[in-house]
Amino acid sequence: MLQWIRDAKLLIKGFLWAVVLAFVVTIFYSWGVRSSGNLARSEVATIYGQPVSVRDFQRTYNALQQRYRDIFRTQPGVDLNEHFNFREMALEQLATRAILLRMAQQYGVVVTEQELYDSIASIGAFQEQGQFSPDRYKLFLRSRVPPMTPRQFEAEQQQALLLQKVFDLFTAGGLVTDSEVEQAYRRDNERAAVRYVLLTPAQFEAQVTMTDEELQAYYESHKEAYREPEQRQIRYVALPLQRFTQHYNPTAEEISDYYARHSEAFQRPEQVRARHILVKVAPSASAEQEEEARKRAEALLTTIRNGEDFATVAQQHSEDTATAAKGGDLGYFPRGQMVQQFEAVAFALPVGQLSELVRSPFGWHILRVEDKREATMKPLAEVEQEIGDKIREDKARDAAAAFVDDLLSTLEAHPQQFMDLAQQHGLEVVTTPLIAATGQVEGLTDVPDLVKRAFALPELGVDTLQGKDGTSYVFQAAAIHPATIQEFSAVQERVAQELRGQKSNVLAQQQAEAWVTKARSGTPLADLAAELSLQVVETGLWKRRDPIPELGRQADFSRVAFGLPVGDVGTAHDGTRHFVIQVMERQPAELQAYEADKPEYRQRLIEQKRQQMTAAFQQFVQAQYQKLRQQGEIVVNSQYVF
Repeated sequence: MLQWIRDAKLLIKGFLWAVVLAFVVTIFYSWGVRSSGNLARSEVATIYGQPVSVRDFQRTYNALQQRYRDIFRTQPGVDLNEHFNFREMALEQLATRAILLRMAQQYGVVVTEQELYDSIASIGAFQEQGQFSPDRYKLFLRSRVPPMTPRQFEAEQQQALLLQKVFDLFTAGGLVTDSEVEQAYRRDNERAAVRYVLLTPAQFEAQVTMTDEELQAYYESHKEAYREPEQRQIRYVALPLQRFTQHYNPTAEEISDYYARHSEAFQRPEQVRARHILVKVAPSASAEQEEEARKRAEALLTTIRNGEDFATVAQQHSEDTATAAKGGDLGYFPRGQMVQQFEAVAFALPVGQLSELVRSPFGWHILRVEDKREATMKPLAEVEQEIGDKIREDKARDAAAAFVDDLLSTLEAHPQQFMDLAQQHGLEVVTTPLIAATGQVEGLTDVPDLVKRAFALPELGVDTLQGKDGTSYVFQAAAIHPATIQEFSAVQERVAQELRGQKSNVLAQQQAEAWVTKARSGTPLADLAAELSLQVVETGLWKRRDPIPELGRQADFSRVAFGLPVGDVGTAHDGTRHFVIQVMERQPAELQAYEADKPEYRQRLIEQKRQQMTAAFQQFVQAQYQKLRQQGEIVVNSQYVF
């Protein structure tokens, strides 16, 4: 699990908005900086003398937690609070913002009104039919919890743009010379051929000897590896929604009221029925192929304009296999279902009119609109049965919630009565075997968080969850088996296997190093391999970035193969695989394709430099943050020391 978290650090490492993952074990007072009891309770800290409100701190803290929950959503057993100090990280986020804002002042970075307007107008949530809508903008802000005024949102957006501008100023990338591009191309396209012998631990296991003392010592130094995790037994009852469904007939007034209160649910959106003809263009198509496809589409459009039946032309020439046989008929579709370029034309054309050529990611289209349906609201009579069912379902949910609340209240007061209460209400109790925090309850894939929630309970504690189908589950931590380190006698066979593997791996590595010395002294590699009846494998020529024949990608193998002179011998190691490598041939890069590949290589080098500058800027800001802590420029309210 810890290795998974370490690997995740490499995947999500970023700056500012994509937080750097780290095991932060420091707390506010451990920096040796001053904390003050003189700050107002509404202030968590001050940075550069400016107060950090509890509200701002809590928002940042909550956003960090949510981001990490998203990152680790596939690892339900990870206790994020155990590995990450979110309070310290939230303070660092706020301090980083303050540092960048001060840098904006120092370097004269500003956000113009036009830049602010453009950024807001480009946000999809504020648009209608692709255009910025002031009414939609204000409605969206009012619907937030808590509501925001345009002035508040624009102030936050302006600050976000300012921070991004400062970040871009220092991480925009550097100049890449032609010499650097050519050097990178030559390095990637140089080819080498080697021969090698592969040594593995299995070839040396017979040579391994182990004493009882060694086994005991290995066990003592690796005890944590033999720890059995905490396990819990969970008991639960399932309460299907159907249990609470009543034979209830809603009144006409209830149905009418529901219809009025949920009118958006009964909207029938604007729809268009259209036919189209597609001439495909592959994403990798050349300019010549693109033009050839356009000309074919233009010829088909001319044919239709000259009187040919659209459906017939579509059947004969459209490359959309899903609709060609239907004369290109797409049926009715609402907005948001087709690609943007196609949709814009379809909804703008009058019924019966033929479009010009339309380019989409799929190729060239010709459209004809067959019919349009305006947005309407479904009549009450049409949805009356649906509303009645929904009212009955809502009443069932309310009844289920009330029953679960009463059951939980009783169990919290009398947790030992779980079985008796279940029997009184005719509920079947399911008791699981002992399971670990990373396990799942068999048959309950609909509530994947149940085990996680059960592990947060004290012994005999109770909780509830609801499945996607509306079923409520009331569960209890029936028994807790704490984590324990297994006795040596219970894992002795496993200890022996692991120590044997470790020792044989060392022998394999030592043999590889010894063979290199002998090969450099003149012993043929084939003779060395024959000592252990091993084969000498020849790779043939391959490029540095290519998979190695029969081995795939091996970073250390490639490093050695392209780092040694022809004829020399070296070792490469990949965990439990140890290679003795002799370079047989080296060929310089051929430059025939250099000019064609040059732009791609230049862009790659620019991106590499940008990443290097981003890392350097990140380190600079981190150093500034630590400096502020050490110099007391960040003052922490003693009431919030954690």
